[in-house]
Amino acid sequence: MVPTLRISALSFVLVLIAGPITTTLPTATAQDAKAKPPAPRVPVELPRAGVLKQERSVRGPLLDGGEAIRLALGADPDALRNFAVPTWVRAVVARLGDDDFAQREYASAELREMSITNDVLMAVLEQGGLEEEQRNRLLRVLRWRVLYRPRGAVGIRMEPSGTAISVRGVLVTEVISGLPAERVLRVGDVILEIDGQRITTSADLIGRVQRLQPGDPIRMAVIRPVPADTPDGPGILRFEGDRVFEEVDVEFPLGSYDKLGNDPSASAAGNPETMRRRGRVEAIWARWGSSPRSVGIPKPLDADLGVGPPERPSSAP
Repeated sequence: MVPTLRISALSFVLVLIAGPITTTLPTATAQDAKAKPPAPRVPVELPRAGVLKQERSVRGPLLDGGEAIRLALGADPDALRNFAVPTWVRAVVARLGDDDFAQREYASAELREMSITNDVLMAVLEQGGLEEEQRNRLLRVLRWRVLYRPRGAVGIRMEPSGTAISVRGVLVTEVISGLPAERVLRVGDVILEIDGQRITTSADLIGRVQRLQPGDPIRMAVIRPVPADTPDGPGILRFEGDRVFEEVDVEFPLGSYDKLGNDPSASAAGNPETMRRRGRVEAIWARWGSSPRSVGIPKPLDADLGVGPPERPSSAP
């Protein structure tokens, strides 16, 4: 009888203790919420050139901080503001707002094919003074130039080297006919370095190669399988399981990404260079665009306007 009374008394005490706690918690929470209201989220506005003709609106807080802006754009905004744009480039940009539609079309095509860096066109945007038609056309020109800039290609199919050897690299599983790899690489080669930079994944190799252009020279450090009975000597590497490789250095000019038959408008999944280019286009539109828009993939120039720029109108200067 005594133990039962003790348990009941203990339960009663616990209820009394717990009761005030459960009733005061909501009150305390409400007071905290009233005392500390959540801070409103204010979009981060990117710095813009102060020009009246150019709209000052910017898409949402895509970037935060000067270094992030430089990385996304691939250029320093401060340098763009002070960049000396050639007068002949200014003359073509001026024609983007011409009253004659044919003149505007020809100027867009000419800027697409012009042998200048994209920094020149971004400097025009950053320095401002553009009408709406000129700015929008210049943005579309930049989008095309970024997405369709020629890419280099080696001409291999590949995968990570795996665990068969202790050195990580990219294993060549196939060489593609008509591209440089056919002459210098073999199935079974493991690529360790490109231009002195270590690579360990297919994404590493794609990122290094496709930022270069067709014809650019490239150097690779490769280890190549050789027969197991190959005598030891300089450049001969032995791994567990009687895997024997020879160190080989190869150098060759890159081929063209176009010959791989890959469509730049296809999914960016698995291609870090495509993702990088799309990100750069997003940054360009965020800084100089006037309204939200998705990054569509424009048609190549020859699909848009025939082969090359359209014929110059007779009224052109």
